[in-house]
Amino acid sequence: MPSIMRYRELLSLIEEGENIEVEFKRKFSTHDKIAREMIAFANTKGGYVLFGIDDDKKIVGVESEKETTELVKDAALNYCEPPLEYLIEYREIDGKEIVIVRIPESTKKPHRIQDYKTDLDITNAIVTIRVNDKSVQASKEMIRILRAQSNQTALKKYIL
Repeated sequence: MPSIMRYRELLSLIEEGENIEVEFKRKFSTHDKIAREMIAFANTKGGYVLFGIDDDKKIVGVESEKETTELVKDAALNYCEPPLEYLIEYREIDGKEIVIVRIPESTKKPHRIQDYKTDLDITNAIVTIRVNDKSVQASKEMIRILRAQSNQTALKKYIL
């Protein structure tokens, strides 16, 4: 499988810092928080979540690539509706393991946060988008725009 990005590209992304297409995570926090970030990228123009990097660009590494991978998979499949597509890759920088998650721009917009343990409540769906270096909740107008960008009708019942 071809690499998501070259080593120099990764170093350049880290040096540039967080932006509309890049989010740093020291470690996996909660499924909900990671799902928000992944959904924001899918609903906007795609991007990268880099695990093992501090907000101040310090490379700290992850404790376990396998555990981070499983948690990302669980967030993408069980906390994102519809489930997200993503690519994952591992790189070593200065002897520390980094997990790179690439989320492409989705054709199934708008994605929303959904905890699989609860009933689907479309009227209270949380839809996030990327604005500059932050993931923020989309306005009702933005949700309309996202729906127009997609043939997806999953949020038809969403009362706007």
